[in-house]
Amino acid sequence: MRRTMFVGFALLLVVPMVRGAGGEVHAQELPPKVELPPPAPGPCEAEALLAFFEEEISDADRERARGLLSEANQAAILGDDGSALELLREAAELDPEDPEIAYRLGRLLEGADEVPAAIREYCRYLLLAPEGSDAEEVDARVEALAGPEEDEIPAVARVAFQQGVTALEGSSYEEAVLHFSRALVELPNWPEAHYNRGLAYLGDGRTGAAESDLERYLELLPDASDRALVEVRLERLAPQAPTRSAGTALLTGMVFPGMGHFYLGSNRAGLLVLAGAGAAAATGVLYTEVTERCRVPAVDGSCPAGEVASREVERALLVPGLAVAGAVTLVGAIHAFRRAGRSGEGSIALTPDSRGVLVGLDVVGLGSGAAALELSTPPPGRLQRIRAGLRVRF
Repeated sequence: MRRTMFVGFALLLVVPMVRGAGGEVHAQELPPKVELPPPAPGPCEAEALLAFFEEEISDADRERARGLLSEANQAAILGDDGSALELLREAAELDPEDPEIAYRLGRLLEGADEVPAAIREYCRYLLLAPEGSDAEEVDARVEALAGPEEDEIPAVARVAFQQGVTALEGSSYEEAVLHFSRALVELPNWPEAHYNRGLAYLGDGRTGAAESDLERYLELLPDASDRALVEVRLERLAPQAPTRSAGTALLTGMVFPGMGHFYLGSNRAGLLVLAGAGAAAATGVLYTEVTERCRVPAVDGSCPAGEVASREVERALLVPGLAVAGAVTLVGAIHAFRRAGRSGEGSIALTPDSRGVLVGLDVVGLGSGAAALELSTPPPGRLQRIRAGLRVRF
């Protein structure tokens, strides 16, 4: 009987662990991102500039455009910038290949705070006269007006990124983290750098930092094509709550007071059950009543030394104390069973031995917040059985 119960306990303890180990789903590993985006085009590389040179310009239009330029210069000298601007617009339409017209029009547009139009005219001048006397000045004005490109990746960041990819592919994870971190110093919102650094953190065993970088990658690229794979990897990084067996919690709680709660990690509840059962058992064992028979009359209620005829020691609270300890143990075991995450439905049975000492041990759910334990044993030589029931409501 003891051997059978031991094997049963061992199976209850081992099977949940085996199931937990075999149920892990291995998500597809994330590949590193190795391609760099192309450099962002400069403000003077727009294809729209080519529209200036689509039509052939007649000599008459060129001559008329030069006359308008002269009139615009006179108006500007007199302080009439509005008229000068209109004259130069008309001149640029007649002769878009005149660099002087483009330069003068750009200056007036810049003064009127028409920045995109001014950049376009300056760029037209640079296309027409890349070696012109005002080219250096115009180039500086374009750079100042356009400002830094939002998507432009600095050269230092590009080199650091490529070094990080090389280190990552060579499994030098700590070195890869350093390179990608340097790239992110130059460009903090670079999604691919966050992604690759997350992979490097994973390889280095730093799962918390990896999770942060991968989440940042998804924030910067909400429509990423590999979003599903990254989310699966993040789920694997999230801490999983351990799965506990309700049957193991019940049986261990019955073997030793409070052990079911300790198994579930509820140490405070386990200590309460252990203290209650221990106190009841200690009271039953330690409380004694002593009866002495004296050969001579007692003196001050005590028998003189050497005159004790007989001495009887009785533990009057032994049975009640052990009964209370057993009840506390059972209540704790059932409570641990219900806290193990089960709905309360199900049963656990122990096979009787050849002598029929233990016929059945059934644990069944009794609805919300209730549980019952039924113990059945047959008296020797009889077919009927005796039931002892314990109903507990939490």
